[in-house]
Amino acid sequence: MNNIKSVAIVLLVSLLAGCAVTATNTYQAAGKTLLCEPGRKLGKVVVLPEAVWRKDQKESEIRKIMALVELEKAFTSLPCGSMDSPGGLKGFDNWSDMPESVLVKHFTDEGADTIILIRIEELTPRLEITWSLPFLWSGSSEADFRVRAIDTKSGAILTDMRIKRSRGGPFNIRPADWAQQEFAAALQAVIGP
Repeated sequence: MNNIKSVAIVLLVSLLAGCAVTATNTYQAAGKTLLCEPGRKLGKVVVLPEAVWRKDQKESEIRKIMALVELEKAFTSLPCGSMDSPGGLKGFDNWSDMPESVLVKHFTDEGADTIILIRIEELTPRLEITWSLPFLWSGSSEADFRVRAIDTKSGAILTDMRIKRSRGGPFNIRPADWAQQEFAAALQAVIGP
C-alpha cells in the first residue's frame, strides 16, 4: 500500500512540476518577416484561408471555425491595410489549386491591392510518450501554417513564410482548443505592431 501511495505522490508532483514552454519557428522563403512593417501600406486586403489537414484529422470543421475566429480577430484591426470591400476574409477553399496569376488577376479586377493566402496545416494537440522507466510523456498544442502575401499591382511577394508555434512540455496534456491560442499569437507575431 505504501508503494502505491509513493507512486501516486511522485506522479502528482510530476504533473504539478510540468512546465510549459513556447517555441516559435519561422521559415522565411521570401519577403519580409512582418506584414505590417513600419512604412508599409497594404491597401485593400483580401485574406484567403485554406486548410490542408492530414487524412486522419479529427474534428476538421471545429478546427476551421477556430481558425476563422482568430483570422477575423487578427485582420479586422489590421494596422497597415483595410479589410473593407472589395477586400475581406473569404471562406475556406482550395486557393492553392488556382494558378497564382489567376488569383492575382481576379482580385486585381475586383479592386484589391494585396492578397494574403493562409494555408493551415495543423491546429492540434500533440502527445509523445516514452515507454520506458521512468514512464514519461510530453504534450503540446501546435499551430502550423504558411502565409504568402502578394501585391496585386506588381505581383511582388511581400512575404512567404511558414510558422510553427507550439506550447507545452514534459508532463503536459493540452486540449485541442488550446491550439487556437497558439494560432492567434502566431498571427499577431506575423502581422506586427
